[in-house]
Formats: sequence, structure tokens, C-alpha cells
Amino acid sequence: MIQMMSAYTTEVDEVEDALTEILNQLDLAALKKNSVGLVTCHFDFTDTGFIHELRKKLPFDIIGMTTMASANQYGFDMYALTLTVLTSDDVTFETAITSPLGPDNYRERIAAAYNKTCGKLPGEPSMIIGFFPYLKMLSGAHMVTAFDEICRGTPLWGSLATNIDISYERCYAFRNSDDEQDALAMLLMYGPVDPEFIVVSIPKQNMRENRGIITGSDGCILKEVNGVPALKYFESLGITIMSNATTVTPLLVYYEGSSEPVALGVYTINDDGSLLCGGEMTKGASIAIGEISADGIIATTGEGLQRLLQSDRKNGALLLPCVTRYVMLAPNQIGEMELVAKTLKDGNLPYTMAYAGGEVCPVRDEAGVWRNRFHNYTFSALAF
Repeated sequence: MIQMMSAYTTEVDEVEDALTEILNQLDLAALKKNSVGLVTCHFDFTDTGFIHELRKKLPFDIIGMTTMASANQYGFDMYALTLTVLTSDDVTFETAITSPLGPDNYRERIAAAYNKTCGKLPGEPSMIIGFFPYLKMLSGAHMVTAFDEICRGTPLWGSLATNIDISYERCYAFRNSDDEQDALAMLLMYGPVDPEFIVVSIPKQNMRENRGIITGSDGCILKEVNGVPALKYFESLGITIMSNATTVTPLLVYYEGSSEPVALGVYTINDDGSLLCGGEMTKGASIAIGEISADGIIATTGEGLQRLLQSDRKNGALLLPCVTRYVMLAPNQIGEMELVAKTLKDGNLPYTMAYAGGEVCPVRDEAGVWRNRFHNYTFSALAF
């Protein structure tokens, strides 16, 4: 069993004041045999050396990432830091960070860090949390696919790092004092974790019913649907994907063996009419168009929270909604965080929330088996 406690600060400038605030919110005497910390924060907390100082005050490892905004039961803010402590007598935690990742080395460097860390556990990990870097030359989907193969399908949950704007500069994943901007930080767990994964993306009323079949693709590049070049196929449905606003048109991919779609974004329109997308465009999968709207974002947040409250996992929850949701809620960008705070205000379920640059969350196939997937636009939750 895993139990969870949280702390929060918006004191970016004064390191000692922020440390005092964080430590006063934690009951370190209540820690179980094994503990680990998860941090989400504004990038200033890494630049000031706060993460290094925080680690020196704690009797356990921490991993984390920068984000556009963070929240827990103490508050929410763009300039915030949250610390989530997972503690257990029967679950073992081990952390690691890779060497910097690039298109030519990411697979072997993820494998090296993972295999070395596995050797420290009593047995094969039962679950993994990963904080991935945002890399312009390497997609999150490729990193997740590689990690999934390396860990042989062990449930993997996490996020790509983000920042306070959409330039995606200064996006960090870190472990303790290691903050390589291009590195992947991971937490491996061994023991009876028994997680519940919740994923909600686009409301059903915002999903078009007509689906096509992917007939041509190359990894994350969608080339053809129903034998027609991708861009022309969508134009035939009356859908115009604009090169300067590709992310406002979610694609819903129904992978083989899955009854629920994975929402993915369009990143680039190529000269040949193919589309570079946020995740794997598997030949034979069916695909539909969705619509993202402020009302739809709030509706799916509410649905995800209700599923969370109805779950029998009551020890804590981690929430990683897509950063696009935060952006698309303008001018009321804090609307999702406000809804989470209002819904979970009774404090019976400790939680932490941060915005993701791409959500990593398993989904069940038709046989009930968890399959690791990379998502966009999604409200993603992990409950213990």
C-alpha cells in the first residue's frame, strides 16, 4: 500500500523561506519504511538551486519536472512548486535519470538507466513513473514507445516537461540535483502498487462519428486515410487543418484491440499533404476527428474527477492534464484547477496536479490488459 502527503510553495525568490514552508507542511515522522518525492515546479525553482537544497533536507530521493502550473490541496499557481511524497512499508522505490537523449541514442540511454535501476530492486518493477524531456528533434511518442519495449509493457505513467509558455525552452526533468534538460527521470516501483489509471480526452458529443482507416503511415506521420492523402481526406469531410493552428484539431485514434480512442494532436503539415502527429499512426487503426473547446475541457475534467472519486483508491491521486487544456481555457485559464480544487476540497483524497506537454498513461484493451499509450489533450490521473 502507498500513502501520500503533499506540500506547496509559491516562494520562488527566497530559498530558505520556501524550504521552511515546504517542511512545515510535511510530517516526516509519519514516513513508512520506503519513501520517494515527486516535484512539479516553475523553472525558477531549478535555476535558483532550490531543488538541490530541498533534497539535502529530505531523507529520500526526488524526481520531477518543470511545468506551466502546479496545484494541490494547498493552492494552485503558475509560479508554484508541489512536492508529493509517496511512502510505503511494502513498496520499494528506486529512481534514476538518463544521460541526455537525442534521436540517435535515446533507446540505448533509456535502456541503460532502466536496466541499472532494475538491478537495485528485489524483482521486476510493478509500475513506472517517468518525467520526459521536451525535445524538438525527438517526439514524446518515440520515447514512450521505446521505454514500453524496454520495460516489456510494465505500466508507465507520466508526462513531458513543460514551461510557462509554449516555446518549450527551459523544460527540465530532474533527479535530486541532476537537471539535464534533455534527460528522462524515472521512478521504478516494486511491490503491491495496485494503481488505477484514468484517462478522459474529448467529450463524446465533440467526436465525429465517421471514421476512416489509416492506410499509409510512418511512425508518427499520417500519410493516407482510406487510400487518400491525409490532408485531402480531412478536406473531403469539410475539415480544414490550418498550418498556423494545427493543435486545435484533435485526431482520435482507435488502436487495434481498443474500444476507446487516444487523442493526438497534429504538429506539422508536410509539403506532401501528410501530417506529423503527436503519437503513432498505426496502419489499420481507425481514425476520427474531434473538437476541443472550453466547455469540453471542463466537462472532461468533471468526468475524470467523478471517476476518481468513485474509485476505491483513496490514498492519493496524481493528475497530469495536457497543457493545451490550460492554454485553450483562456481567458479563464485557471478554470480546470479551480474545478479540481472545488471537487476535491474536502481533503479526503490528497492530490497533486501539473500540466503536461504530452500525457503518458496506460489504457485497457478489449482483453482488459493495460497498454502504455502517449496522449494529447487528455486529463490523465493515477490513483493509489
